[in-house]
Amino acid sequence: MSRADDANQRWARMLAGWAIPETLTATAPASPYFFDPTVFTRAADEALEREDDTLSDAVAREALPRGGTALDVGVGAGAASLRLDAARIIGVDPNRELLDAFIARAGRIGTSHTVVEGTWPDIAVQTDVVDVAVCHHVAYNVADLADFARALTEHATRRVVIELTAVHPMSWLSPYWMAIHNLGQPDRPVADDAIAVLEALGYVPRQERWTRAIQMIGETGDEQLARIARRLCLGPDRHDELKRVVDAQPPPIEREVVTVWWDR
Repeated sequence: MSRADDANQRWARMLAGWAIPETLTATAPASPYFFDPTVFTRAADEALEREDDTLSDAVAREALPRGGTALDVGVGAGAASLRLDAARIIGVDPNRELLDAFIARAGRIGTSHTVVEGTWPDIAVQTDVVDVAVCHHVAYNVADLADFARALTEHATRRVVIELTAVHPMSWLSPYWMAIHNLGQPDRPVADDAIAVLEALGYVPRQERWTRAIQMIGETGDEQLARIARRLCLGPDRHDELKRVVDAQPPPIEREVVTVWWDR
């Protein structure tokens, strides 16, 4: 087995440890696996309104030539790419509703755009090569990170930029799983494990860590408690119990993220 295969399989095994036990999902009142599209549209709107670049924005913009093109994998509504001033953006996402949101925002600011509906890297063959590829907060959903990263690299002539949380994005729920279900959660993989896969592939990734406001996938707003309960496979009958736990240890308001990039 090659070093890359070993690192990739290790990543996949660690990710698999985050699966919710079937004993809980079988009796859950609703699927704990869900997301709120408004989280992604809000993130895109905030990115377009922001005066200053984030670190990930700056790293991508640095490599983007005048009149350059960008690929955004897991584009959502365009938070990672629309503010880069690319002449053309290819947005890839499996969710049609989010692609439509990206199209609307790209049209609003006059950015030429193309969308490809599907899962990366399955639809990579349908995607043009660009100058810079960006991918924000997708890595922890990808079991085969090596193939994912290879396809990104093959589609960027200048640079690939990935943003991911320093630890698994659902780690903040770990105290609640223990308090409610006496269920411990894994402590891996972390961003360093993803970087190990990239290095094993022969890339030379650079990284920088920084802090940003937490971007949850549907656990904020007026229905926060109900949505956290859904993540934990709980029905309304246990909301009071969960509220006591959450009041004792409120959800975080910010998290450490890592910008990782490598050049071609």
